[in-house]
Amino acid sequence: MILEAAILIASLIALAKSSDVVTDKAIILSDYFGISRMAIGFLLLAGSTSLPEFSVAVVSSVMGNGAISAGNVFGANIADILLILGACAIGYGLVLKKEDATEILAVLLVTSAIMLYFIYSALILHSPVIERLEGALLLFAFLFYVYYVMASKKFPNLDGRKVAKKEALSAFILFFISIGVVVLSAGLAVDSVTKLSELVDISRSFLGATLVSMGTTLPELSVSLSAARKKEYSLALGNAVGSTIVNLTAVLGVAAVINPIVILAPSTFLVTLIFAVLANLILLYIAIRVKKLGRLSGIILFVVYISFLVVLYIAESQNGLLPAPA
Repeated sequence: MILEAAILIASLIALAKSSDVVTDKAIILSDYFGISRMAIGFLLLAGSTSLPEFSVAVVSSVMGNGAISAGNVFGANIADILLILGACAIGYGLVLKKEDATEILAVLLVTSAIMLYFIYSALILHSPVIERLEGALLLFAFLFYVYYVMASKKFPNLDGRKVAKKEALSAFILFFISIGVVVLSAGLAVDSVTKLSELVDISRSFLGATLVSMGTTLPELSVSLSAARKKEYSLALGNAVGSTIVNLTAVLGVAAVINPIVILAPSTFLVTLIFAVLANLILLYIAIRVKKLGRLSGIILFVVYISFLVVLYIAESQNGLLPAPA
């Protein structure tokens, strides 16, 4: 058990570090080709920093452990908004620019609608499976999202630095080497999570929604904190919020297409979904009414995230998958 835990921790660290390199090189490539700041946050950075979630989803689905990928996706989305934006707000504060508000609101509404559908499917239709057709529809939604971001003329042009061809080529090579490290470390993470869940009798959905999701959101956290420190609020918000739709459409879609995802712990799944929608609603309120996140907003986001972990633990206890709290 100690060995598996050590492998899990080491693989999560490798995931975070290699994804950070991917992000750095992606920024160099974006400067070379010239991409707007908000587009970088929404698409390039969000896509790059979601590589751990994507790798976990692919590997876990191939192994027949799709519940890990589902728990990881929804848990990561909760962490993206509550944990990452909460940390940015407490550390540096975040200001939502008027020109970015519409784009962020659109993403939050779309992701909320998708998650509400899954809640409806679980509660009303009593369907514990995310089918291949649903996965294909999610992938179609992702392609539309990419088209929308790339075709949008609302973003200001990025005043990028000049990048030499040699530096761009080096970034390109390191970008794909780092992707390989991400995939390898994701395989180790999924394998160790599976073995740990068997050893301690904890459901894979719970582990995916907590430990793995927190580990795989480290790239988003580091990038968003760096952007907030430099007052690049569009980049910080775009990265965190953009990651939620990348996770929900591309990551979950690919996982479901590879293998239909069977939800083994419905109560855990529902708790995670409900808190994911709640996180979206909180950010929607802030975007519409407050327009900025200060320390108080950050503390509130943190408290909601801790509440999520507590409620999730209680749900697992009632399922008999964790020791009941005293």
